[in-house]
Amino acid sequence: MTLRRETKRQRGGAAPVALLAAAACAVPSSSAPPVVAAFGVTKTSTPRSMDQLVLGTVALPRVPCGSDKLLDDAYERGFRRFDLARTYGLGKSEELFGRWHTSSGVDRETLHLVTKGGMGDDKYGDPNRPLCTRESLGGEIEASLEALRTDSADLYMLHRDDLRIPVETFVDWLNELKEDGLIERWGVSNWSLRRIHKAYVYAQQTGKAPPTATSPQLSLAVPSDNAIWPSTHSVSCPSKTGEIDWYGAHGIEVMGWEALAKGFMAVPTLWREHEVHFSTFHGPDAEAGSDEWRMQRIQRAYCTPANYERRKIAAAIAKENGMSLAQVALLYCLSKGDHVSVLVGAERAQHLDEMVALRDYELDQEAVDCLTAASTKPNIVERVAQDLRSWRPELEMDLTYMKQDAGVGEDMGAQSNATVLV
Repeated sequence: MTLRRETKRQRGGAAPVALLAAAACAVPSSSAPPVVAAFGVTKTSTPRSMDQLVLGTVALPRVPCGSDKLLDDAYERGFRRFDLARTYGLGKSEELFGRWHTSSGVDRETLHLVTKGGMGDDKYGDPNRPLCTRESLGGEIEASLEALRTDSADLYMLHRDDLRIPVETFVDWLNELKEDGLIERWGVSNWSLRRIHKAYVYAQQTGKAPPTATSPQLSLAVPSDNAIWPSTHSVSCPSKTGEIDWYGAHGIEVMGWEALAKGFMAVPTLWREHEVHFSTFHGPDAEAGSDEWRMQRIQRAYCTPANYERRKIAAAIAKENGMSLAQVALLYCLSKGDHVSVLVGAERAQHLDEMVALRDYELDQEAVDCLTAASTKPNIVERVAQDLRSWRPELEMDLTYMKQDAGVGEDMGAQSNATVLV
């Protein structure tokens, strides 16, 4: 079953301009003439698991309706997985969540708590931050558990990688936390595939618990330089399909963050193309943490010609099917596989309802192909890369990701022509 609202094209009139744009990048079928396609959202035969929708809490201290009300509404609608971190609100998000679940009467056993640490007081992923130690990591998880008012975390993730520390050391530390009963499972956030693979192999060889989840940036909007924020990692580029598939083949969940690209893929009129010019991104970064710095990095990452084109097509699909742009953008992320989940934010019950509705629908393959093709037109990635490299030479290594071959097979020992950076 496909949700559709009658359009002028279906009534015999002219097709909407947005749909014509969508049709322009559709892959013609050999059995059908290349006409304007009616991209749709299909009813699933079996509702997807709510485990694929993880409620983020980074903005929990600031929600207009109050944190308790939002969490009550989320729990009532079936949300059971919650994403937290020691750095969110300087610990405030964990405190608010801990207060809520102990005072609301919900059964702790029904909750799946994901929290992150390993960054100390660093909020921005500074690669030169104080070195993570076994003692500091243990102190962070204990502080998180105290704030959350629970004995253990269902999933504990290293919020950033620290390339100064061997992978094997991290695996040993996290297994010690597991043996101490402080965590049930462990994973990583913003790690490269190469480092995750090394951790997986080492755990297998030594009989230790391997990583079961990774949390990279995953969105319909492909960031121009891979790292939206310092020390982050993205799998949004279509060339990263092999990486996402490798995780699924090895039992590793992909938990995508910033799926709506800070609102770029939620509000069709946000940062209109004619209002944002690539030339304005040139120059040194503003002071880290400032509003100007955040806006500079967000627009530099997402306001590219390819992403504007993808947004137009996604908005057309949404309009055709009576859905929101955000819903289509999230369905695109979920189309990557059953092992993929998305971190979603909400400020009110209406947002929660939109997310829950995703359980029953999926994008047609034609729509997925069209959205993917919109960002892979010849030379578009290379052109953006050249523009960036002309004024930020230090991005040379990060830009390697943009041209990375998708040839990552089952055996990482044979990487084909892929360039996988540490």
